This record gives sequence, C-alpha cells and structure tokens, in this order.
Amino acid sequence: ESLEYKKIQLVQMEEHIADTERAAKHWNEQIGQHQSRLNSYEQLFAQRAAIEEGYARFAEAKKLLDTLNQKSRQSSALNDRKHRLEMAIARAGQELVSEHRLIQSKISDLESASQKLPSLRQELHQAQAEWQKLSEQEELLQKKRQARQDLRAKVNQLESTITQLKKEMAETGEKLHLLLTREETRCPLCESELGKEGLSLIEKKYTDEKSRKSEALKANEAELARLHMEVKALDGETSNLERRLNQERGSLQSKTSLLSAQVTEAEEAAGRLEEEKGKLAEIEQHLAKRDFAPAEQSALVDIEVALAGLAYDQRQHEEAQQLLSSLEQYESPKRQLEEADRSVNQERE
Repeated sequence: ESLEYKKIQLVQMEEHIADTERAAKHWNEQIGQHQSRLNSYEQLFAQRAAIEEGYARFAEAKKLLDTLNQKSRQSSALNDRKHRLEMAIARAGQELVSEHRLIQSKISDLESASQKLPSLRQELHQAQAEWQKLSEQEELLQKKRQARQDLRAKVNQLESTITQLKKEMAETGEKLHLLLTREETRCPLCESELGKEGLSLIEKKYTDEKSRKSEALKANEAELARLHMEVKALDGETSNLERRLNQERGSLQSKTSLLSAQVTEAEEAAGRLEEEKGKLAEIEQHLAKRDFAPAEQSALVDIEVALAGLAYDQRQHEEAQQLLSSLEQYESPKRQLEEADRSVNQERE
C-alpha cells in the first residue's frame, strides 16, 4: 500500500516536473523575447544621436516641403488666374491688332478713293461740257424740226396752189372747148353777140391763160418735187439726229450719274480719311502703352506682386522632395526609438 501510494506520488511528481519544465521553458522564452527586445533597444539607444539628428532633419525637410506644397498650390492657382488674365489681355490686344489692320485697310481704300477725286471732277466737268454740246445739238434738232414744219407748210400750200391751177385750167379748157365747138358767134356763157373777131380774141385769151397756168403748174410741180426731196432729206437728217441724240443723252445720263456718285463717294472718303487716321493713331497709342484691358492689367499686376511675395521656387521644391525622400529612412527608427524609451523599463522588469 505504501508502495502504491508512493507510486501515485511519483506519477504526480513526474507530472508536476513536466508542468514545471514547460513553465520554465515558457518563462525562458519570455526572457529571451524580452532580452531580444532589450538588445534591439540597446542598439537603437546606441544610434540615438544619429537617429534623432536624421529625424530632426527629416522633420525640418517635411515642414519645408509642407510649406512648399502649400506655396505650390497657391502658385498654381495664381498662375492659372495669371494665364487666364494674360489670355484675356492677349485677346484684347489681338482685337486691337485686328481693328488696326481693318482700319489700315479702310485708310488704304479711302486714300485710293480720295486720290481719284481730281480726275473724277475733271471727268464730271467734261461730261457737263458734253451736256452743253448736246444742248446745242438739240437746238439744231429743233431748228431742223421747225425747218421741216415750214417745208411741209410750203408743200401743203403748193399742193393747194397746184390743185387750184388744175381746177382753173380745167375750167378754162371747158370754156375753150365750148367756144371752139359752137358754130355761132355768140358767147357760150353770156349769149351776147361776139362776132368772129370777138370769138378769136376770147379764144386767144383762154389759150394764153391756159398756157400761163400750165407753165405755172409745171413750175409749182417742179418746186413741189424739189420740196418733197428736201423734206425727205430733212426727215432723214432729223431722224438720224434724234436717234443719235437719244443714244448720246442716255449714255451721257448714265455717265454723269455714275461720275456724280463716284465724286460724292470720293468726297466722303476724303472726309472720312482723317477720322480713320485719328482712330488708327489712337489704337497705335494703346498698343504702344499696352493700356488696353485695364481691369485685367491691374489684376495681373496684383497677381505678379503676390507671386513675387510668395517666392515659390520649383527647383527648391524638387530638391526638398528629394531630400525628404532621402531622410524618410529615419522616420521608422525614430518611432522605434520612442517605443524603446517607453518600453525599456517594462522590458527590463
């Protein structure tokens, strides 16, 4: 029984020893871990000066970079606004340049038009002189018309005279026929006794009268033929002159109207020329002084002053970024060193 009891105790003791060995192993492992951390802490403490110096440089570089980042954002915003203002100013300047070019073209056209004024006035004066000649031709036409009217009046009068002569010759012929066909010696008209001698005298009288009227008729018919030829020639001359005058009048009217309009345009061009030259000089003055887009120019000056005051240097910014990148190696050791300072005593304990 004693052996059995001791055997149970032995088992219990062996189990206790195993538990104690496991516990000892656990605590040894814990000691090893604490010692390992203490060793790493000691290594960090040994590098404290370098780590803190490097981290101080890192913090300073980070602060500088934060400042430069803020300046970069401000500079970018200012430069964007500056660019927009410069574009607006450039557009205003380009508008002035375009207006300058347009006015130069106008001035060139106006000078070209105004230079033609003397020759146009001379041509208009010549056209007016041609009107005077045309008036003289129209007076000649009126004279020809009047002459034609006078000739026609003479023709009508001659025709009436010829008709009357023919009528009188016919009456004389009838009288002479009556006289020659009667065997009696009495007058066929008044029945008075004439005798042979009286009849002979009357016959001679009628014959002479008929002969005179026949000669007068021939002379009048010849004159009428001549007048008809003269009227025909005058009709041709009048018709040709009327046609020519109508053509010349229409052509001269168009020419005079065109020249009058051109003279008026040239005079207006001469009047506008000085005005356009004044506008051109004003634009050139604005371009030379760059005093266009005043609001934008003023805002641009303010922005340039702000940029100058900001004193942002992109190269410095890039160098700061490179420096920070090179000093970032101290950020993690610095945190580890701070952790070591907080934990070293606890690890030692």
